[in-house]
Amino acid sequence: MAVRVVTEPVSAALARGRMVFETLSLLTPFDLPGERKLRIGEPGDGSYVLIDRLDPSQPIMSFGIGPSTSFEMGIAERGHDVLLFDHTIDALPDNHPRFTWFREGVAPVSEPKRSLFSLTAHMDKLPGGRASPILKLDIEGAEWSVLQATPVDLLVRFEQIALELHHLHELDKPAFNAAAQLVLGKLAAHFTLCHVHANNFCSVAIVGGFPVPETLELTYIRSDLVERAPSTTVYPTPIDAPNYPQWPDHLLWYFPFLPSTGAMRFPS
Repeated sequence: MAVRVVTEPVSAALARGRMVFETLSLLTPFDLPGERKLRIGEPGDGSYVLIDRLDPSQPIMSFGIGPSTSFEMGIAERGHDVLLFDHTIDALPDNHPRFTWFREGVAPVSEPKRSLFSLTAHMDKLPGGRASPILKLDIEGAEWSVLQATPVDLLVRFEQIALELHHLHELDKPAFNAAAQLVLGKLAAHFTLCHVHANNFCSVAIVGGFPVPETLELTYIRSDLVERAPSTTVYPTPIDAPNYPQWPDHLLWYFPFLPSTGAMRFPS
């Protein structure tokens, strides 16, 4: 049997663990007393959870479509206009009278020759005189650089954000961790994380001593619109569904998702 020899100093391992812990702390979910959640889209990959305070006058900006318009179709059926963006497909898998499709992607900086535009540039496509839009962002890892580059005053124009975060198993790498802290800190300063779900297409790894799902689906709502409370919710919830139905869902029964773990402190 092979024996793995650990040569890393204890101080280095503790420093890495603290780094991961501090970033994970920014993913502590909260409950929203009096608010109701709803899943939009068919069970499985392509559906998302939002807080049930939707108004049909709110347009939806959806980045990252791929083979499924389950969420977009569900939200269009509720009366919302949906702007869909994906430069990696030649056509939408389904259509709806309320869909407007752009064969364009989103990036930190606009690159028109590559059909990539910043979120700031894309927001010029929103119809005027409407209620606060909702953002869905599932762009396979590019979310970190896009959100880092998006000014706060533009980001807070969205009432809710349904977001998939990728590559969280790299949180023990200093450069990635620093970028993640910037993005998650920006969101936490203005939005409340109110729902979490791990994508079961991906694994759960031990990172800096903590179990970390590689990919998370998150729901944020602007904090000035709600009253929040410490989480008493165990994830996944009854409205959640595994992205890959043949496999069981990931249980988020650990820090920072399990109730009472949000107030944990890393040992000195």
